[in-house]
Amino acid sequence: MRFFSSRRKRFDQDESSPLAAGIPASEKPEESANTAASSAGQSALAPIDEEVSPDAQTSKRQGPYNEGESPEGSEFLDMGVLRIPMIAGLQVLPVQDANGNILALEIVSGTAQMQLAAFAMQRSGGLWDEVRQELADQLKAEEYQVFPLPGPFGEAVLARPIPEGKSAVEGAMPLLLWGIEGDRWLLRVIVRGQAAEEESAREGLLEVLGGMEVVRGKEAHVPGEALPIELPEELLEQLGGGE
Repeated sequence: MRFFSSRRKRFDQDESSPLAAGIPASEKPEESANTAASSAGQSALAPIDEEVSPDAQTSKRQGPYNEGESPEGSEFLDMGVLRIPMIAGLQVLPVQDANGNILALEIVSGTAQMQLAAFAMQRSGGLWDEVRQELADQLKAEEYQVFPLPGPFGEAVLARPIPEGKSAVEGAMPLLLWGIEGDRWLLRVIVRGQAAEEESAREGLLEVLGGMEVVRGKEAHVPGEALPIELPEELLEQLGGGE
């Protein structure tokens, strides 16, 4: 496992709605897209108008785990709220805003990429159901076609750039968004590119999700509040050396 230290992703964040902010859309991994304003409309997710690939119907993975519930002997890269399993060849990159605040982690496995961020959730759960529509409306405002899609972590949002639309002109690529709920936490997962549409291309990402832990902690947080990501000393030294 290694870190990127020469590239830092930066994008704007809508502070009033952190769960729906910072959806990356750029075709180039080293670039990031500004977050669009959420659509004011309340339209439902568009029905899938084409056959869903059997790849979307995968068996449910065991993880992500609550803190301390992963199999005995598991080894992690400790990033505060997120514990990433130690997997050979995996790349981890902090996603930062213009002020250097860490908003998420970028995980790269081979050619597949995903972004991870964790948020506090009420004990009763259901936060993903609340925020999924907001994310869909935001993507529609950026001229994506949006579809509900079944998968290993429940209903996801699949977004495809509309041909010759605003998002396509800007070089955007398909996105797959999952909201995975645990014990008072929600893990937002954003997969980009080919891996968003082909399960075979995201197997390495699913391995990460299936082996990781989310450390919610006992502190009080408002539902939807971002949980802090902390960089280990090794990565801090790399980032400091790359300035």
